Amino acid sequence: MTFELLDPPGMFCSYAALSDAIRGRGLKTFIDIGCGSGAISRKLCELGLSGIGVDFSEQAIALARRHMASYIEAGTYSLGAADVHRLSSDFCKADLAVSYMVMEHVADDVGFLRKISEFTKPNGTVIVAVPGRRDCWTIEDETVGHLRRYDRCDLEEVMRTAGLHDIDVRSVAVPTANLLLGVGGWLIKHSGEMAKVGQSQREQTETSGIREIPWKTTFPSWARLILNHYALWPLFVIQRLFYKTGYGVTMMGIGKVRP
Repeated sequence: MTFELLDPPGMFCSYAALSDAIRGRGLKTFIDIGCGSGAISRKLCELGLSGIGVDFSEQAIALARRHMASYIEAGTYSLGAADVHRLSSDFCKADLAVSYMVMEHVADDVGFLRKISEFTKPNGTVIVAVPGRRDCWTIEDETVGHLRRYDRCDLEEVMRTAGLHDIDVRSVAVPTANLLLGVGGWLIKHSGEMAKVGQSQREQTETSGIREIPWKTTFPSWARLILNHYALWPLFVIQRLFYKTGYGVTMMGIGKVRP
């Protein structure tokens, strides 16, 4: 059976939550910090924004260049291979700075948020997504370079300490990701990912967004019948009921940069 890279159900929920988060904000430009293969960048471009993706992993940039080829050719998207901490504050000024599943890899999470806030315009928006709930630490965290998971109050406090305001922290992909968490751990234990346990944190981080795990990040082509926006739409509606709870194994924080 041939497998191909497809977004799992929880990722579709994350896309829907991102759409909910930016709706009505009048955002036109973005910078995607730790863009990985370009999944979040692609969603934002599909929503009509233009932007730039940055990642320190050359492997990730190569994948993103393929996945985002049409937007790059159209001139609405560009890529940069760089460590965000080494970028000057005038690298770009966007309406939105977004970073998905990156901050949990960084020792100084407050400093990270302050840094990416520098790339927004005055009153710009910052959106970060991180692994949620300390009590849900799994073997996956130990293979992808995670330093921590965040309870809802943890993420809110980090964002406030970083100087953001109008903070809104949401639980994402509940109950979908919660139900699949144990399955994902089992799949990792029975895949080549376990070899990464002995790698350095940086090595784990470099490949964390470009993994190929059967039935977790890759699926047979017929799975497209299920793994699509239309079939999974009921899950997007259900997750909205849990945005204000602390149940999410993914947490999304939305904040504004002070003028």
